[in-house]
Amino acid sequence: MNKLVFYFILVSATLSVLVFYTSCYEETPHYKIAISDVSTSMHHVGIPLIRLLEKEMNVKFDVVDTTSGSVEHIRLLSEGKIDFAIALTTAGNEELINTDYDNIRTVTPLYNQILFIIYNDSLKPKNLKDLINGRKIGLGVKKGGTAQFTQKILKEFGIDTSAYTPVYTKNSDNICGEKIDVSCSFTSFNNPRIIKMLKQKDLQLFSLGDVAYVYRGSSVDGICKKLWTAKPFIIPKNTYYSKPDKPVLTVSVFTSLLSTKNISPDFIQELTEILVQKNSNLIKENPVINQISEENLRKTHYYPLHEGVHLFLDRYQPSFIERYAESIALFITIAIILSGFVKTYAKWNMQRKKDRIDVYYEEVLQIDEISKNTKDISILHKNLEKLYEIRNIAFENLIKEKLSADESFRIFTSLTAETIQRINRKLA
Repeated sequence: MNKLVFYFILVSATLSVLVFYTSCYEETPHYKIAISDVSTSMHHVGIPLIRLLEKEMNVKFDVVDTTSGSVEHIRLLSEGKIDFAIALTTAGNEELINTDYDNIRTVTPLYNQILFIIYNDSLKPKNLKDLINGRKIGLGVKKGGTAQFTQKILKEFGIDTSAYTPVYTKNSDNICGEKIDVSCSFTSFNNPRIIKMLKQKDLQLFSLGDVAYVYRGSSVDGICKKLWTAKPFIIPKNTYYSKPDKPVLTVSVFTSLLSTKNISPDFIQELTEILVQKNSNLIKENPVINQISEENLRKTHYYPLHEGVHLFLDRYQPSFIERYAESIALFITIAIILSGFVKTYAKWNMQRKKDRIDVYYEEVLQIDEISKNTKDISILHKNLEKLYEIRNIAFENLIKEKLSADESFRIFTSLTAETIQRINRKLA
């Protein structure tokens, strides 16, 4: 007995140690995330985001920071080569015509990227066409989000790519100077490159229209209707020290955290909850990360929301049973009442069948009594005929389910057969 106890304790201790070491050395989940290079706002938003999620979720993100920007991020997601990406969510991107969008899901908007059009004050443009036509236009990386979406907007203003010279450079080199007359950038409002340019006395921000007509039929309103991921945006006066000297109208686009659709919904639900609850922490590190909210999650997005985000948004929704509790209760009540009716009817029907077989009992017993007390052959033959008739009627009612094939019916058939035998013996 003592040996059995000893072995039991030894096995239990061994299993406990194995479980402990297994849990200690369980591999931390790894995910790949693309945030572009250090010169971009995506990178500066991505770093605090990754830091927060790694701390709160016990996961590890492998950072991809050598990409050209949003277009490449979206392509990598569609091909399943990365798990997450920060990207400018723009529609109508010609570089992505053959991309499988079905694999891409929105997790949350993060911040607005704003279109900055910066030029030398000496150009003194009368309008956008006058500013762009015949000039060298800085668009950043050739296959980046800025180049693609800026050209789309210029086209909506009636400016074809043949009217100007696109200048493609690293994002960090997209600045006004000898090689670039007009610098166009989709980036955050606190991008150091933008701030550095606007510190120069001779560089100005171009406005796409009169801010007084925003949401009142301005040309920017019309463009944003077509390019529905874009929204009108006003850069307030003196945002950059003394510039602009009056409010500037431009456009902005959500830059979102995207993922592949096959990531666990439970993981995405937890991730979304952390980002919404800890958004103030992110804003402290980078003020541009100010678009994470349940309200923004419920807006229409270019890529559909991940299933896990829907789980987060529906977390307070009542369950199926809670939603239909009254209907279910009514159904159960009706079912109980109907069940009572059915049982009552079944009991009544069974009693009726029993009452019916009792009638046949009485008739057979009456014939048996008469037959015992007579030697008249004609009466005995008539009694035989009555017995056969009663038996036939009983079997017809049995077939019609007016009688039950139970013990009472078997007694009836036995009684009838015995009575017929007795009469036949008297007739022999």
